[in-house]
Amino acid sequence: MKRWINIIQLVVVFVLIHGTFTANASEFPKSIQKKIDKEVQKIFPVENLIMDDIDNLNLDAFNCEGVRDLHLSTLKKADKLMGFACFASSKGKNDFFDYMVLFNENLEIQKVVVLIYRSSYGGEIMAKSWLKQFIGKIGGEEMEFGKDIDGISGATISAPAMAKGVKTISLLLSQLKAKGEI
Repeated sequence: MKRWINIIQLVVVFVLIHGTFTANASEFPKSIQKKIDKEVQKIFPVENLIMDDIDNLNLDAFNCEGVRDLHLSTLKKADKLMGFACFASSKGKNDFFDYMVLFNENLEIQKVVVLIYRSSYGGEIMAKSWLKQFIGKIGGEEMEFGKDIDGISGATISAPAMAKGVKTISLLLSQLKAKGEI
C-alpha cells in the first residue's frame, strides 16, 4: 500500500512540475475554452467559425526557443481562411504560463491573451494594456523586448519570456507560410 502512495505522489509531482495542460485549445478546461472562444469571437465576429488543429507540421525543424507545447490551428469560415490561433507555453520565474496569439490571414497579430498564469509573481503580463503592444506586429518584426516592447514592473522574467515567445511564434508562422506549409 505504501508503495502505491509513493507512486501516486510521484505522478502528482511530475504533473505539477511539467504543467497540467498541453497547449491545445480542445484540451483546456471548459472555463479556459470559453475564454478562448470569447476572445476569438471578438477578433473574428463571424458565425460558424471553425478552429481546425494543424497536426501535420514538423515543428521540431524550426527554432522555437523559449516556447514549449506549441500548437497551431487555422480559423476558417467555410473554406475561407480567416486567420490562425497559436497556443504555447513559456516559462516565468517559477512556472510555465499558457497563452494564445491570434493572427489574421496576413499573419498580423490581432490579439495576445494569457490563458493560464500559474505563478504568484509576474501576473502583470496579463494586463490588456501591456498585451496591446503586440497588436499589428508581423513576421517577428519590431518585437524586441526593451526596445519595441516595453517592460512591466513586477514581471521582470515573465514579460521578456512572453515577448520572446510571441516573436518566435510570429517568425515561425512567417517561415511556414513562405514554405507553403500553411
